[in-house]
Amino acid sequence: MVDIEVRSRMPGRSGDDLPAVLVRLADEGTTVRELIRRTVEEQIRELRADAARCRQILDRQYLSNDDLRTQAGTGAIRMPPQVPADPDVTTEVARAHRAFARGAFVVFVGGRQVVDLDEEAALRLGEPVVFLRLVALAGG
Repeated sequence: MVDIEVRSRMPGRSGDDLPAVLVRLADEGTTVRELIRRTVEEQIRELRADAARCRQILDRQYLSNDDLRTQAGTGAIRMPPQVPADPDVTTEVARAHRAFARGAFVVFVGGRQVVDLDEEAALRLGEPVVFLRLVALAGG
């Protein structure tokens, strides 16, 4: 068994970061797809105590660049008004996989960026795993 701490960061919005979680894997080798799945499961488990905050953080993490551009044109970026639902793990994992595939966030394993969902990620004790939400700069 290997326990890996996964941290998620969104530049400039530390209060909206997903919680750092401990992901337990059977061994040191896994795919990025599986690492994302296990991380999302643990993040949801951590956030379930506050469903409204959980929904807000998950929605913010997976906004597409098109969503951001469209809303930025109005002068503010907002989440759609909705009743906070207890997140469905399967749905949230699929959203995270799609967001990774379209480049909404990147994953670093041991300081090296992994780029494909089916890429093998060699996890080593003490090496960080970081999910970094990318935010487009104004004008570029």
